Amino acid sequence: MINSYLPAWPLHPDGVFWVGAALVLATLTGESVFRFLKWPRLVGYAAAGMILAAGGAGLNVYELQNSARAIVDTALAVLLFEIGHRVNLRWLRANPALLGMSLLESALGFGAVWITLVFLGFTALQSAIVAGLLMATSPAVVLRISSEFRTNGQVTERLLLLSALNTFYALLVCSLLLGMMDADGPQGAAASALHLLYLLGGSVLAAALLAWAVNWVERHFDFRDEGGALMLVGLIVLTLSVTRMLNWSALLTPLLAGALLRWRSPRPRLWPRHFGTAGGVLMVLLFLILGLSLNARILLAGGLAAALVIVVRLVAKLAGALAFGRVSGASWRQSVALGLSLNPAAGVSFVLALSFLGSSAGAALHPMLAVAFSAIALLELLAPLLTRWALGYSGDIAPGPVSRTTGGNA
Repeated sequence: MINSYLPAWPLHPDGVFWVGAALVLATLTGESVFRFLKWPRLVGYAAAGMILAAGGAGLNVYELQNSARAIVDTALAVLLFEIGHRVNLRWLRANPALLGMSLLESALGFGAVWITLVFLGFTALQSAIVAGLLMATSPAVVLRISSEFRTNGQVTERLLLLSALNTFYALLVCSLLLGMMDADGPQGAAASALHLLYLLGGSVLAAALLAWAVNWVERHFDFRDEGGALMLVGLIVLTLSVTRMLNWSALLTPLLAGALLRWRSPRPRLWPRHFGTAGGVLMVLLFLILGLSLNARILLAGGLAAALVIVVRLVAKLAGALAFGRVSGASWRQSVALGLSLNPAAGVSFVLALSFLGSSAGAALHPMLAVAFSAIALLELLAPLLTRWALGYSGDIAPGPVSRTTGGNA
């Protein structure tokens, strides 16, 4: 009885302990690669997740827990809202060649991946699914690199625009493919088309309501303060929940809402980068969960097919950027840098792949999705390094010491 207040041995840490330990390891790894190697922190976050997975703490990407999926969806919603707000669609009207570049690099990327996988023996539909997943340039990676290295210039602005647009295309293509998988004959095709219209119409409506709510709340809160940033995150999360309940697109809605806000106000609003402390923690958790899910076993599962997909995708996006580079007013050097910067794939592609896993034909798609997950895992680690180098090559990263903070206004 005297020792009843002492803990029983051996100790059994609970889930909170392991979450805290994972955050500490991810932060230390991210800061280390940033300070000593001048690499993006997110590479360290993802690597920490893979290290933990190698030690037996990984997540099964094919059976991802609801809590982990909720964190990923919330973090992506915040990021997509932010990148949507950073995009000036009026630029497309002033420089239509940028729209041509966007359509071409996305189409070439899709076509190159599709042809490669068909050649390797996958069906046309399976190949189209992987090609659709990999159309998107990761908004999370683009925003983090832009923030951490304080990039500024033509290549950065074009990269933000093109990543928002090709994410939009990827969401549309994958929604169409999901509908086609369930289509059976003319009636099935009609039902698929109606489903796509329902998804798009509902997402546009939800985006408009979110944009209106942000405008209204802005009259009473200063979004540059922590309280205003938390209110903004709350509105985005609330909208995310509603879209999921109504089977609308939880990814398309925040992207469109951010773009609508920017369209109404040509000058971007000022708020804490990544929406303050809450958003910062979400970003770390996002890449940590991706690393835990896309572990070394997943990375190697796709084999040669994943490696070929990455190479042809890189060449295709580079070709698209070069084809419209001079016409759109960019130099050869800027066009090369832009084409190389378009290669990251992470959160959006990952969530879209999970959507196919959850479909009625999900079990039959495992071999094909193994290639997709493997490619995403490799791109999650390697593509940010290429993007960081390309932005430095273009001159968008100022020479000198790299800032140790990510604060400031977006």
